[in-house]
Amino acid sequence: MDKNKFIIILVWFLDIISLWIVIPTLPALVSYYHVSEHMITYWITLYALCAFIATPILWQLSDIYWRKRILLLCVIWSLLSSIIIPIYTTYSVFLVARMINWFTWWNIWILQSIITDISKSKEERMKNMWIIWAMFAWWFIFWPFIWAVLLHFWTMMPYWFMAIFSLIEILVIAYLFEESNKHMQKRKIKFNLFKQIVWHLKVPRLNIFMISFFLIVTAFNLYQSIIPLYLSKNYWVSWSFAWYVMAASWLILALNQLFLMGKFWLKKFTSNQLIFIINFGLLVFFMLLAIIKPLYLFVWVLIFLLPFRALLNPVYQSEIIEYTEVHERWEIMWVLTSLQSLGMFLWPLLGWVLLDKDISIFWFSALFIFMSIILVMKIISMPPPITETPN
Repeated sequence: MDKNKFIIILVWFLDIISLWIVIPTLPALVSYYHVSEHMITYWITLYALCAFIATPILWQLSDIYWRKRILLLCVIWSLLSSIIIPIYTTYSVFLVARMINWFTWWNIWILQSIITDISKSKEERMKNMWIIWAMFAWWFIFWPFIWAVLLHFWTMMPYWFMAIFSLIEILVIAYLFEESNKHMQKRKIKFNLFKQIVWHLKVPRLNIFMISFFLIVTAFNLYQSIIPLYLSKNYWVSWSFAWYVMAASWLILALNQLFLMGKFWLKKFTSNQLIFIINFGLLVFFMLLAIIKPLYLFVWVLIFLLPFRALLNPVYQSEIIEYTEVHERWEIMWVLTSLQSLGMFLWPLLGWVLLDKDISIFWFSALFIFMSIILVMKIISMPPPITETPN
């Protein structure tokens, strides 16, 4: 394996640990800081806001001032954040430290830029992205158990481990990582996100991939964050049952990533075929979720929906990058990521409204997928875009 690829996989893994460390500690933080559960959950809103603001800035800085420097700076800030939290015992300091960490944690998207840098073809890029997203899925299964064990010792113990992981990252990046950005250009930092979105949407074929990607992500964002409440309200099940269902879903996703993605999906099908499989498969599954009544059938359909979600990022992002001019690839990636982070906050609000009004969330998700299908049906017949640099 290429040395840079191995380093990126290692750093990505440690970053994922640092990201999800806070979720299992939330109940313990309520008593530790003597605040309400409502106060503790403010971090969710801040998370989406930090992601939306930080992603484009960090990505552009990595393109202008080298990926290694910005990546190293981000991890150093994460280390400081991890040390501050257990030292100071006030909730306000905790919130500020987490904000610092969330701003700098979005260096994981710089890691995606590095994956793009070192991938020599579209096929290799898809496989490399599959590897890092497969690790993301597997970590979703194991992190609750690890942090639950650490919490038995002390509420702040996980944060000291987080600091240790950040220190390891710093040493690895500083002494082993080789700069991967071979297309560095000096340019002004762009803060007008919407101007860049409009410019990319003018590029034929690329605009279809972007809109289709956004529609599919929207279909998932509508229900993912409120599925425990949906199950509780419609089937009168416990919250613990809902979390078991989510864990089973991520397990199926991880197994798909490990055994099927590289050996079946990416090997047996072209990218265009995978795009159609994703869209038509999701349409069928969302329609089934909207009409199925028995709990056991609903749960099975919900669980086996996620493998299609696993295909989404590697396939779509690889295609989008393929039809973007090389010097603008960093920009299209942060545009996509910023839109996803904004959707993580906005679309669940619509999901809450639909659930409160007893309107099927999954019919709306199916509608978004149907709109995506209308768009992707045009892709095959369209010529590759002619790219130009925006003013």
